[in-house]
Amino acid sequence: MAIKEGEGVVYNKTGTIGRVVRLLKMDGKVWAEVDSTGLLYDVNVLEPASVAAVEKEKEGKEKEGKKREEMKRPAGVEDMKDEGTLDSTAGICGAG
Repeated sequence: MAIKEGEGVVYNKTGTIGRVVRLLKMDGKVWAEVDSTGLLYDVNVLEPASVAAVEKEKEGKEKEGKKREEMKRPAGVEDMKDEGTLDSTAGICGAG
């Protein structure tokens, strides 16, 4: 079965799932660019995947990204704000 643009595919060696953005012919081989990685894969190592599986994978990655963002900043903590200039009138040099 030939891989086509827009089709869902899986690269079984890593479990990468995505949709074929474009097909390229180089050096006598056909390569498929996969949207989830932006990488080119030899079409002979890709297998068709259902569109539902591709969409499910994307949803999972989006949720994972949101969780990471939430983990970076604890609830109730706001961004730091600039409150002016540093007071350097104390004359402390730290050399001693």
